[in-house]
Amino acid sequence: MKKFLRGALYTVIGLVVLMIGSVWVLGLKRHADAAPEALAALQPGDDVAVEQGHYIVLRPRRNAEKMGVIFYPGAYVDARGYATTLRPVAAAGYRVVIVPMPMEFAIFGLNRVFDVQAAFPDIRRWVLIGHSLGGAMAATFASNHPDALAGLVLWDSYPTSAASLANYPRPVWHVHRATPDGKPPAAFTERRNLFPANSQWLPIPGGIHMYFGSFDGGGYQEDWAPSISRVAEHKIVVAATLQALDSIAAGAPR
Repeated sequence: MKKFLRGALYTVIGLVVLMIGSVWVLGLKRHADAAPEALAALQPGDDVAVEQGHYIVLRPRRNAEKMGVIFYPGAYVDARGYATTLRPVAAAGYRVVIVPMPMEFAIFGLNRVFDVQAAFPDIRRWVLIGHSLGGAMAATFASNHPDALAGLVLWDSYPTSAASLANYPRPVWHVHRATPDGKPPAAFTERRNLFPANSQWLPIPGGIHMYFGSFDGGGYQEDWAPSISRVAEHKIVVAATLQALDSIAAGAPR
């Protein structure tokens, strides 16, 4: 019996190792590198202080901090690629903490919010932002811990059916790619019931999934070719995100 259990244990361990190895190999094939403009956005300046260590931390220098922002990146991307869209958010008065994920896969770092909150106890109110898979995991965290955040902002993502936000008590904003006439992809429309009825959806007409940051390469299959430039999309993403954050900050208990 012991020999059988030992064999079964080795089989399970082997399957886990195989699964992790497969995820790693797939990540190598689909990886998106941070573009040069994103790396340039990580240089400290008069507007933003930058710390690169366990987390990538962007702090405003000219404006008082209104709230903290935790960011969950998408899968198989260099998290630094989001600096171009998150630096202006920090400059506007938000401490932004970008959380690199284990194996660049947010499913393995679902509860990193708690680690960030413990690392920065001087910030009492936090909003979680997530892009793509990072958005799905952000939604899952929010669903599991409804009192841990002041609100949630999803970038081009949606909750899983197992973690519906339909009854989530905090504000939820969705900044998403859209057709030139402003319609979201069918995948989003079909899952509208997983969002709170009062959630705010902000479209980016002509935008695409990978333009939420600055990346080179990557294996994401877009629904359509962009009809706006990456720079133009960045401006819309930043404006929409600040609209969401300012609204949440104004209504969040202090």
